[in-house]
Amino acid sequence: MSTATTTATTTAATTAATPRAARRVGVSTITFRFRPLEEALRLIAATGAVEVDLGAIPAVTDHVPVPFTGDPGEYVAALAAHGLVAGAVNSDVGPLNDPALDAASLAATVRPLADLAAATGAALVVPCGGPSWEPYVDDEADLARCVHNLRAVSRLCAEREVRLLVEVLHHRRWVHDVARADRVLDALDPQEVGLLLDTSHVVASGEDVVAWARRHAGRVERVHLRDAVPGDLNIGIGRGEVDFRGVLSVLESGGFTGTYVLELETHDVEESEREADAQRSYDEVVALLEDVTRR
Repeated sequence: MSTATTTATTTAATTAATPRAARRVGVSTITFRFRPLEEALRLIAATGAVEVDLGAIPAVTDHVPVPFTGDPGEYVAALAAHGLVAGAVNSDVGPLNDPALDAASLAATVRPLADLAAATGAALVVPCGGPSWEPYVDDEADLARCVHNLRAVSRLCAEREVRLLVEVLHHRRWVHDVARADRVLDALDPQEVGLLLDTSHVVASGEDVVAWARRHAGRVERVHLRDAVPGDLNIGIGRGEVDFRGVLSVLESGGFTGTYVLELETHDVEESEREADAQRSYDEVVALLEDVTRR
């Protein structure tokens, strides 16, 4: 039996042996953004999680550098070595509402990331818009540019049989509120682009996360979990205002069967305490999901 076959078999066996609720709670490498990728994967596996998001956001972590020029096979091997699977490559491919972002530059950034996503069996996640609430031109022109570029990224992903997910709303991007997020989603066919819901971004933007989750439960394909208060999205699970029980309840009752990913880019815990806090958060979310799905 080849090494690749052996590692794939081991990963499948580990996943199958993990209780169902635990299988549905993953951890992003962004949780350990200051650690090398190998250490981040080891620490994630130690929590009991089997699914990860690979961080590809230059302002946050270089676990997947952007532009990406690495070997996808190395990531496949690293995941398998820890009994992990990738659910998403969480990336920043550029300010999608910027008229100066031309098609060739966007494609050059997206293609290698989509290749990595294809190799690891993951979706590709992108945010919507540049890192400012102000439009480059005006709301109508910026909205049209976002939609146009998301469709272009979707086509590039489809060529590689990779699912594209857009993270809206996003507190630190142009599409930072419900009004803009709804307009983006209304303009896109769900077959083109799926929706990633991040609890911290919604609450940090002063929006009602349970209402947002209820309205879009049928379209949400992946969830990022972190706590927040209005204006601050870097808070650990249970230390902010996110109604996690409410979010999980409306999504589960709405038919959501995907993964809840702990993306703990938290600023309220010492780095020396990060592993323990990640373990606490993982255990609490698994227990909450078990309780919600029992009712």
